[in-house]
Amino acid sequence: MAENNDVRSRTITSPGKKKGMSFALSAFIVGVGTVIVKLSGLIRDIVLSMMFSERVFRDSFKLAFNIPDLFYNLLVGGAIYSTIAPYLSSKLAVGKEKEGIRVVNIFISMVIVAMLIVCTLGTIFSEPIYTLYALGKEEINQERLILAANASKFLFPQIFFIMLAALCNGILTAYRKFTITSFGPVLYNILVIASIVVLGGNSQRNLTMTTAGILVSTIIYFIFQYSLGFKQVKNFRLSFHPSDKEFLMLFRRAIPILISASIVQINVIVLNHFGLLFDEGSIYGYGNASSIWQIPYTVFVVAITTVMTPELAGDYESKKFTRASILVSHSLKSALFMTIPSAVFIAVMNLDVVKAVYQWSAKYTDDDARVASVFLIGFCTSIITATVVHVFNQAFYAIGQTKLPLVAGVLGLIINPIACQTLISLGVGPLSLSIAYSFTNLCQMIILAVLYCRRKELAPFGIVRFLVKSALCSLVMAGSVFLLDKFMPAQGGKMTQLIIISVKGLLAVVVYFAMAVLFKMEEATYWIDKFFKKKKAAPKTAS
Repeated sequence: MAENNDVRSRTITSPGKKKGMSFALSAFIVGVGTVIVKLSGLIRDIVLSMMFSERVFRDSFKLAFNIPDLFYNLLVGGAIYSTIAPYLSSKLAVGKEKEGIRVVNIFISMVIVAMLIVCTLGTIFSEPIYTLYALGKEEINQERLILAANASKFLFPQIFFIMLAALCNGILTAYRKFTITSFGPVLYNILVIASIVVLGGNSQRNLTMTTAGILVSTIIYFIFQYSLGFKQVKNFRLSFHPSDKEFLMLFRRAIPILISASIVQINVIVLNHFGLLFDEGSIYGYGNASSIWQIPYTVFVVAITTVMTPELAGDYESKKFTRASILVSHSLKSALFMTIPSAVFIAVMNLDVVKAVYQWSAKYTDDDARVASVFLIGFCTSIITATVVHVFNQAFYAIGQTKLPLVAGVLGLIINPIACQTLISLGVGPLSLSIAYSFTNLCQMIILAVLYCRRKELAPFGIVRFLVKSALCSLVMAGSVFLLDKFMPAQGGKMTQLIIISVKGLLAVVVYFAMAVLFKMEEATYWIDKFFKKKKAAPKTAS
């Protein structure tokens, strides 16, 4: 009991020092890398709208990735960072590196074989697979599905090399080599952008050749990641011993994670299935809105949990439960401290945000922006709920309890299509897709929070007080931005629009942080104190 009281009285500090970079520095590096990766990803989408100016090809391009991505998540996607990295980290924490490498070798070998089989079958049977999109919906136009099926023939082998690159990243994450894993994907996005620019165009041939270019880009990306992390990755090689007891334990732990990761992609496919009921451009607009709401989510949440997961696994394996509780609390509050105001700002300035991000040429019209902004409104609450879902999911994975996130995921898989169909039947229109997604996230958040907090020694603390303060800060921020928007609407040329939205964004940051300091929120004051302490401690130069 004394220990629990002590935990709740602590201010935010780095959750334990370990060999290598501190938690804050690691999260910062991952965050910077994620920002650059996300920025290059947005540039990729902007270039896509320029090279594929017709909406049917934009939709088809997005659809072409859906099924390959599903198979990737089903076989390996979620397991890399949520099983391999935590497992290897826990072995490193207790001095069992060789055992960890041996078991991960078996896991990687089995996954490679399975992925080769899936990629081959997917390439051969892409057409019948994509016709399933229209199952039970005779009113769906088949043109986008035919285009997507042909384009996907190069994307199935592409996911094999994405898998190899991701395996390298998972291993490097376990060794806390965050710089390599954070900035490597930038090269991939640059190569993809080049493929779209050189090969893109409004024809079936151009669409297919673009995906072929993306395949080549992925191969180069894998070679790049492997060469940079050769020192850590060189010890991993093919090993086929599926009866190994430790491997079977890891495999059983990975199965719920793989299914959970696949559920996320299945939900995307389900929503795109409903999206095909609407006008051409709806799939692309939905994708634009999804990319925008995931900017703060990816930059702040994924960056933090990428560092949190291996550290939490090590703390749990070492039975340092107090430090584990501090780490989860620190991670959740740090993520929400930034995603809550981001959600509020995007809700208030939804159309301006879409135009600022995507409208760089006349080929992306005001109508395109309005379609995306409608979806974006429905996604705003997902920025907050998905933050909590992701943190708790990763926390469960780190402590080896992978079945509970699966339960929440399966319930979400049931809730999502029911909510979507209900909203469409009520006449809500395209907005039904993003509202259904947000409602599903809300249900999953509640389930995961209740289940995780049953472990009192691991549960985060001080969350309710934090949420009240953050909500008040965000409310004042929203009012300030709304008033400024009335006096300074985003009009004029592109540079003028960017300057105006930047001024509003700067005002939002200043007001939110000022209110956070006024309320003595540790998430704000901690970094301010650190800045002034370093400045005060800096050695004076000779005059």
